[in-house]
Amino acid sequence: MSAEVPPPTDAEVRMARFVGEQLVPDGRPQIDEFLNRDETLSLDVLTALDAPAPGFTSVSTLSMHRSPNLVSGTDVRVELVTVLEHVEDRLATGLLVASAFAALGEPWPLSPSTVFPGIVADLLGGRTEHLLFTSPGNFPRLSRYRLEPGVDVHWLQAVPVHESERRFLLEHGLDALEERFEASEVAFYDITRDAVV
Repeated sequence: MSAEVPPPTDAEVRMARFVGEQLVPDGRPQIDEFLNRDETLSLDVLTALDAPAPGFTSVSTLSMHRSPNLVSGTDVRVELVTVLEHVEDRLATGLLVASAFAALGEPWPLSPSTVFPGIVADLLGGRTEHLLFTSPGNFPRLSRYRLEPGVDVHWLQAVPVHESERRFLLEHGLDALEERFEASEVAFYDITRDAVV
């Protein structure tokens, strides 16, 4: 039996428009609703084709913020965003939807440096295996959005990473890994890229 899903509030509609403007300023993104396997969880997702350029797909969740996300005892409401190149739009969207449902179903707290092991390899193939969540570098205006008084929503960008990069993250931390990425000018959107460590 599926759960009753409340319609989006006016504030959530404004947020969806804002997200669409960040992902595809000159186009019309598509918004779809997804249900998990047992139809107990619902998720609204925005997909923008050929954004930010031809061959790319940008995807953002829109309704994860309705669920608590307890990080070190603090409830930090989050959404997920990603941008991938040369990946079918349904697969790019599927990767973000699967990640969101995994986080909501566990519940698995999400914060910068969280890694979902193996999910990229399982769903997309390619050379990168894991999905790292970090600050929304490609979409800086999504770092914090005031949904309503007292409720901020933070986006985490989902970035495919190699096993060697995951190990480096565990040993040296997110700042050190991001420095390596910056020095190497990593194409975060490329699931076939070489590892930086």
